[in-house]
Amino acid sequence: MNLFEQLKDLPKVDMHINLTSSISTNLAAYLMDDENLVDIIDKMQEKNLMDYENSLKLPIKILKNSKNLSLAINDLIDNLEKNNVIYAELFLDLPLYNKRLNEEKTLETILNVINVRQYNMNVVLVLSSDKEKEENLKTLNLFEKYYQKGVNGIYFKKDKMTNLNSYSYIFDRLIKNNYPYILNINSKMTNTDREIYLNAKRIIYSLPNIDDLFLKDIKENNIMLEFGITRFRENNLIDDFKTYFIYDLVKENYLIDIASFDMTTLNIDVLNEWCVLFNNYPFTLHDIIKIMINCLIKANISDDIKNKLIEDLKDKANLML
Repeated sequence: MNLFEQLKDLPKVDMHINLTSSISTNLAAYLMDDENLVDIIDKMQEKNLMDYENSLKLPIKILKNSKNLSLAINDLIDNLEKNNVIYAELFLDLPLYNKRLNEEKTLETILNVINVRQYNMNVVLVLSSDKEKEENLKTLNLFEKYYQKGVNGIYFKKDKMTNLNSYSYIFDRLIKNNYPYILNINSKMTNTDREIYLNAKRIIYSLPNIDDLFLKDIKENNIMLEFGITRFRENNLIDDFKTYFIYDLVKENYLIDIASFDMTTLNIDVLNEWCVLFNNYPFTLHDIIKIMINCLIKANISDDIKNKLIEDLKDKANLML
């Protein structure tokens, strides 16, 4: 069995899936009589670079009612199961849908499909520094209403210049109630942002290098660093991928997560991320299994589900090693 086949058969987790860029071409063709839209989604899945912001909005036209939304979630779960993804987290930006669907109705529809399918997937709701306060608060209220009822986290998407302390109305609530939240870091962290970052459960890393002192703090605070490898490779954010420090992090026992969140790739193809790693570093299957197990350990799910998923992963992985 070659490496690709081993990776394909290995049970996987995908901790960051965007619904809007996970719609399959076949489903798009079935739901929307718009050849241009289908072509755009097809190009997204071929990993061609494109205008992220415009492309992100186009699939929303497909998800124009609850029926189409249900079909999209079912289709996503089918593909995840086919790719041996045993646990997934779906990042959901509810305000994207509010021109066509009520935000709470959108969330309930998605959670209902996941529940009926009995698939191990949780929803992470998205807040953003480019949204109005009222919009973020509405999403935060829905998060609190559905927390541990299918919704298990908040992701705050920060633009490059935003100081997180400007959003104390969000983080005071999250930290006070010990709610799990995820941050991206795409600019140098300010000292005033430090406490907010060090209370995060995961940090999505989008820089070509990292501050050594902050890296030490990340490890001491048991924070997981999340990488979308395709982003660095396709957007040329680093000069030489082979010199990128991710291999050193794994060997030094940092908690890392490899996710397929980049919008230039079919989101359910986390296998692609692993192939990029294997083509650039001397990783082993043992390394991948260790990373997958760490992701499940850090996942905000019940201990019963967590332990079962870890045991299933170990049992299937042992058959391959």
